[in-house]
Order: sequence, then structure tokens, then C-alpha cells
Amino acid sequence: MTTWRILIDHGRSAAEQMACDERLAYEPIPTVRFFTWDPPTLSLGWKQPAPEWLVPPRWAAAGLGLVERPTGGGIACHGSDLSLAVVVPRAWGLPLETVMRAICESAGMLCRTYGAESSALLDAPGARRVTYCVAETSPYAVTVGGRKAAGFALRRYPQAWLVQGSVLVHSLPRALTDAMPPRLVQQLKGRAAPLAEVVATPIAEGEVARRWAEHWPSWWDRLLADAPSPVKAVS
Repeated sequence: MTTWRILIDHGRSAAEQMACDERLAYEPIPTVRFFTWDPPTLSLGWKQPAPEWLVPPRWAAAGLGLVERPTGGGIACHGSDLSLAVVVPRAWGLPLETVMRAICESAGMLCRTYGAESSALLDAPGARRVTYCVAETSPYAVTVGGRKAAGFALRRYPQAWLVQGSVLVHSLPRALTDAMPPRLVQQLKGRAAPLAEVVATPIAEGEVARRWAEHWPSWWDRLLADAPSPVKAVS
């Protein structure tokens, strides 16, 4: 079984969370870190401009977090999700497609342990960079009933791949939706699949983290064993 450094982290600010992930990305050590957000936060993809309605001073005055991720993707809502960061050493020689397939399928397996039938979306033909992660079709996502339950983004570092993502556990935080444009809120709610709502059972983010952490090494090895061959190394 692959040896992983597995971390479950709470109690950091949004900026500290992202700094922690970037610090780990410079260490070529196989790592998966699960974490939550407090206060509710919006994260923007790397070098993504903020939309006009998002004015940082007003956002901060409302007690909400705002941060830029070190990976790509669109704006993501946090505070009712379980986030994770995965560091995969490039020395392993795994194709990027294999890495992302394993991570997305692992999220799908997690959903299925709660009784939610899910599908991994690895490609989205014709898709451009998304503005809002939940509201738009994008590659590297997990869907339940055609709605997004999880999404992932990545970035290449000198010795490792950093993949960040999150699984929506509950409906979007009220503090965030109250501060966002009503039309956007309706789009997000209509296209999101919170795990607790899908399975109609009480679920806590901390319990989801512990369950995923417990299964992560065995699922990873199983998914890599089932990966299409031949495996071609990436530089």
C-alpha cells in the first residue's frame, strides 16, 4: 500500500490554509490534507479577477473570508464543505490524467459510501475557464444526479502536483448567500448537490474527513491498479 502523510486540519484562517497547501506543494512527500473553513469564505482560482460585485472591504466588514488559491478553477464557496489538498510527487511518473482520475474517483467512492450514486467528470469538451465552480460545467468534477457534488483544480510545482478540491457536505452557508447577488445564488443552489441533502441523513464535515482519510490509501492503490495502461510518465 502506498504510504501517505494524511492530515486533518481545522482552525486556520483562509490565508493560512492556502499558505499551508503551497508549502506542502514544495515538499515532494505524498500528502493528503483535509480541512474546513471558518468563517465562510470565497476562494478565487489562481490569478482569477474578482467579479464586480465582490468588493473586498465590504466582504471583510461582513465577517467573511476571501482568498486566492494556488491552483486554478473558478470561485468556490466554503464553510459547508470539506476541502482537501493532494500532493503527488512528480517523481512517481504518473500521467496527469491518471492522478486526476484517481482523485475524482476517490471522491465518487466517498459519496457512494453514503448511498449517493455519483459520476466522475474528467473532461468537458469546449469548456473554458469557469467563473463559478459549482454553477458551470468543468473537468475534474463529481456529479450526483447531474449536479456538482465536488470539484478539483491543480497546479504543477517543481517536484510535485498540487490538487485542491472540495466536497459539498451541506447547502451553501447563509452568510455567503446573503452577501451574493440573488440570481447567482439561485444558479449555485440549482446546480449544487450537497451530500447531506442528497442522502437525507445527518452528516458532519469532520466525520466525512475521517471516513475519507481512513479509506484514502486503499482507494488510491485500487484506482491506480485499475488505471488504463500503458502508463506514460510526465515531465
